[in-house]
Amino acid sequence: MPEARPEVAVLLAGGQSRRMQGCDKALAPIGGERMIDRVLRRLQAQAGKVLLSAPQDYGTGLSAIADLPDGPAGPVGAIRALAFHLDVLGVQRFVTAPVDAPFVPLDLVARLTAGGPVAMAQSGGAWQPAFALWDVKAVIAALPPAVCGEKWSLRRLGEALGARPVAFDAPGALMNVNTPEELALARELLRGEAVASGAA
Repeated sequence: MPEARPEVAVLLAGGQSRRMQGCDKALAPIGGERMIDRVLRRLQAQAGKVLLSAPQDYGTGLSAIADLPDGPAGPVGAIRALAFHLDVLGVQRFVTAPVDAPFVPLDLVARLTAGGPVAMAQSGGAWQPAFALWDVKAVIAALPPAVCGEKWSLRRLGEALGARPVAFDAPGALMNVNTPEELALARELLRGEAVASGAA
């Protein structure tokens, strides 16, 4: 029987924010808090433990897992490093979400877990591979040192592991903030939510 939920969720915060005009997305203010704090709060409500995939902890006090020097470039290297780290701890599976997703669904972990053992979110029929459930041992087996020099994407890794699609069709649920314009839009959407709920 599958677990009710994975033991660990991981916030992917190791990107370089190239399109944010020099601003670190994790630190971008939204709704009166840092983006990283907003997304962490939403993840912490869903998993027993939350880690960061990042070179620093951003003052959160959480464990920050850095990429391994022999891993693939980009986010797949982060997934591989996480798998090795969690394997030592006896963790079987983990869910990931990106730091630039201010509206990460509050049922993300439950729905991905139900779709496992490896599952990947879709929105509007398009893959959203940063939102995924990963099997620790399967990731390690798929990424031996001999293939780490190849060009990898999260989508390719998901396909290699037979990831099942899980649809999240609520508008904006998997929104990524990659540019200042998208940050402005996210802030506007959040204000709209607050007005609709009577909070503002």
